[in-house]
Amino acid sequence: MKYTYKIFTIFASFLFVFSCSDLEEDRSGILSLDNLQSEGDLVAALTPIYKQLQVTYRGFLIRTNTFGSDDLTTWWGGNKAPLRVFDGFNYGNGENADINWLDYDWKGFWKLIYHANSLVNGLQTSTAPEASKAIIEAEARCLRAIAYLSLVKVYGNLPIILDGMTPTGDEQRATVLENYQHIEVDLLFAEANLPAPGSTANVGRASTSVAKTALADLYLTWAGWPVKDPSKNALAATKAKEVIDMGYHTLLPINELWSMENANSKESILSAQYSKEEGATGNQMPAATSFHMARGWSDMYPELQFFKDFPEGARKDATFVTDIPNRGFSGGKIVTKTPATISWEKSERFHPMYGKWTKSEDLTVGPRTIGFRPIEVYRYAEVLLIYAEAKAASGSMDASALEALNQVKRRAAGLDPNAANPSVDVTSATVNDIVTEKGWELAGEHKRWFDLIRTETLEEVTAKRDPKEQVPLVRQPTKDQYITPLPAEAIATSKLIQNPQGFKIR
Repeated sequence: MKYTYKIFTIFASFLFVFSCSDLEEDRSGILSLDNLQSEGDLVAALTPIYKQLQVTYRGFLIRTNTFGSDDLTTWWGGNKAPLRVFDGFNYGNGENADINWLDYDWKGFWKLIYHANSLVNGLQTSTAPEASKAIIEAEARCLRAIAYLSLVKVYGNLPIILDGMTPTGDEQRATVLENYQHIEVDLLFAEANLPAPGSTANVGRASTSVAKTALADLYLTWAGWPVKDPSKNALAATKAKEVIDMGYHTLLPINELWSMENANSKESILSAQYSKEEGATGNQMPAATSFHMARGWSDMYPELQFFKDFPEGARKDATFVTDIPNRGFSGGKIVTKTPATISWEKSERFHPMYGKWTKSEDLTVGPRTIGFRPIEVYRYAEVLLIYAEAKAASGSMDASALEALNQVKRRAAGLDPNAANPSVDVTSATVNDIVTEKGWELAGEHKRWFDLIRTETLEEVTAKRDPKEQVPLVRQPTKDQYITPLPAEAIATSKLIQNPQGFKIR
């Protein structure tokens, strides 16, 4: 079977329905993936995988199903009904599987997987240099693994489709454990064949630190719900420590972290890249996290209790906007109204906004704020916290793990992360302490939900919800809400069994 580069020739399957306009890329003709001859051919064939990473991570829709976490809530009106389904836990027995936006990450990540499958298959007949083929295959498999892990965290067990063939619709769901195992195989191959971080001229490409970080994430997930294999905590700690010991990645000062100028810094491990030259679609997170009065969409902002509990200091100042911009659109440009800002308590949504996303906003492109800063898939602070948590969970908390945690805490206070400071440093920490710290550090980055699920603390956190939140809870969450329903279209056009009946752990 011939696998071609043109996207519209590859997938017409039960998993998704796309148009060729989803990736606006024309490579001047058809590059056959069974005839890859040069290193240039390999890079060209790899491009749509990274392009799909960019498209999938572009905005908040990738994580519609994470709005049940306490770091996210949404507008009680407008077109936010799909977000309110998850914010209020109005699902659990397959209901609301047909809502808008639910299938955004499903389609995006499966599309990435199929790009990767086709490239890996095409490499089998490639006459390009073996060393180059190994690196390209490692990149493809690394991103495929990250996509699979992203889907498994959300939807549970999935079919294992790795051979580059177009699905028939007869595929059956594997178990969660089997999914973890094939993700691990891909990441171990990637780890063994990828270059060191910083060794490629192309920013945003996978390196050994990406593979090791994804492995650490996989093992930490594997150790928690639903598989709950505690032996994986030690493996998570090992992989995170290997990234730390590379000595390449560092923490930026917290007040500089989210600026456009510091994009692709040494804190970034893997990020989806955006460019103003590519067009106005860019990174949609500034609009998603800005209120309409600030020329955004009012899609996502922190719950009140999460904001109140967030420790005061430099990190809180860098994470949130509490004086909400008051803007209009006139004469073809965004303009400032009078007064220029309104306090969050009196703003139209009665919440603060996420400043980590709006710090790099661009107000020059159109009627809405937009961004072109890369979106972090993994960054170094997360590695430090994975290491600390995994060490604590495995019963081997030591000075190195406390130092990793304290580096994050010092930076959060606006201090030098590498200089001990008794006013900030802790001498002991539990798993819960570290998960809480991770929630603050990665607030609004769509990570918190998965930590609450794997540690089985969603119910406890939800019980603390401020009663003044405008989105009502349909129910208090249980394990029924830990897994998202599969999109209705995927169920209707395949033999996949809807959650919870189709959810199989082992």
